[in-house]
Amino acid sequence: MPTNPLSDALEPDFQTVFDALTNEQCRTVLSGLDHPMTASEIAEECDLPRSTVYRKVELMVEAGLLQKQERGREAARYSLGFDEVLVTREPGDLELSISRPSQSASEQLSELWSEVRNEADPNR
Repeated sequence: MPTNPLSDALEPDFQTVFDALTNEQCRTVLSGLDHPMTASEIAEECDLPRSTVYRKVELMVEAGLLQKQERGREAARYSLGFDEVLVTREPGDLELSISRPSQSASEQLSELWSEVRNEADPNR
């Protein structure tokens, strides 16, 4: 039995992660993000249009590469959501594993619940 029953529910699919990692602008954001930042701060730091940053950070949140921290009406802050991404080749297939910073089950549940609320009410 896995030690964390939520881990499978939080795993993004291979293609989503691969698409984010092979995108040059996403890699620019990942390289420039050394502490939690808003999308505007990321745009300034990485010299990218803000509209591009919004699209890319949402892709990377979906891929599990970034964590989105929302606090009421304040602008969301984004931080790295991984320590390591490993792609291995299995016969006839590629496997992906993401090492994440340690999170308690309650933190993971909170993150999962936040995603459910955002999908249920996208105008939040």
